[in-house]
Amino acid sequence: MIDHRVYMPGATLKSNIINPGKDCPISYSVEDIGKANVSVLESTFPVAMKTANYLSGGQSLEDAAARLSAVNKANKHGPWNLSFSWSA
Repeated sequence: MIDHRVYMPGATLKSNIINPGKDCPISYSVEDIGKANVSVLESTFPVAMKTANYLSGGQSLEDAAARLSAVNKANKHGPWNLSFSWSA
């Protein structure tokens, strides 16, 4: 993105929360999902970008809110503002 002169501090990432697939045989806790999302952010998300807004990705408002809360609790070191962008 820097090659295209994107102003990174003013950019916002909008992606889905990482969740197990429909046919996944393992039942992951919201804490596990939160940790998995933070792990991906820590290894791939540019620190120059300050905001990530998660999309609902077909989740219920209750599930999405619980998972976003778990992501924020697991985000101990990242400099990002993590929020949501969806309508119920």
